[in-house]
Amino acid sequence: MGLLFMGFVLSGFVLGTILMCYEDRVTSRMEQVLGIQIKKFNCKSMGCYTYEGLSWLLLIYLSILAIFLFYPVVIGYTNFPGYIGCLFLLIYPEVVMIIRNGTFNDDSIPSPQNPVYVGPNMVSGGPGYNPLYYLLFSFAIGGVSTIWGFSMLNFPNIPVSEGFFLVLVGLIFQTLVLFPDVINWVSPVDLRTKKGVQLMSGVTVTLVLILIILRAISSMVSSVV
Repeated sequence: MGLLFMGFVLSGFVLGTILMCYEDRVTSRMEQVLGIQIKKFNCKSMGCYTYEGLSWLLLIYLSILAIFLFYPVVIGYTNFPGYIGCLFLLIYPEVVMIIRNGTFNDDSIPSPQNPVYVGPNMVSGGPGYNPLYYLLFSFAIGGVSTIWGFSMLNFPNIPVSEGFFLVLVGLIFQTLVLFPDVINWVSPVDLRTKKGVQLMSGVTVTLVLILIILRAISSMVSSVV
């Protein structure tokens, strides 16, 4: 079953690679349909895309991966709740960032046109609210909480309350890191700068550790009860 799982995941990556070969056609069509600019330059590195366009492209690639995960997770492992967890892990962050396109866009990048000040000094050239970074932050949190919580719901020997608790806390933390503009109000550094990304990385690691501890405590309480 492990080989089957890896085979489907690999197939998803292969299809994604093929899609990349026709990316210019895809992005051109997306720009017409969505009415947004996807690419800034004719290349394929991260700096070639607008942040709003990058969110949509990541959603497409991760949706392909999610589709290919359906058979091995749901049919192979008979774990439909676990598959729902995969969707929240892969798709949920991108949907939130697309909805919050007023935050995750190129205007968040520090520049002379969009100045960010650290004390009296103007900062330019920071990453802004890069969707890829915040996808990874949310992914790290969901990987130790949300997907585990949903998977627990598939096993009758595990208390349902334990699974729901982990799902709830995981989704709260996943959502929290997708509101960097709100966190920025209380942050000691501007999150649109490089130091801000480093701070958010530290916050993410802290939240992951908290979730691991909560999961361990929840398991111990359930075993005692």
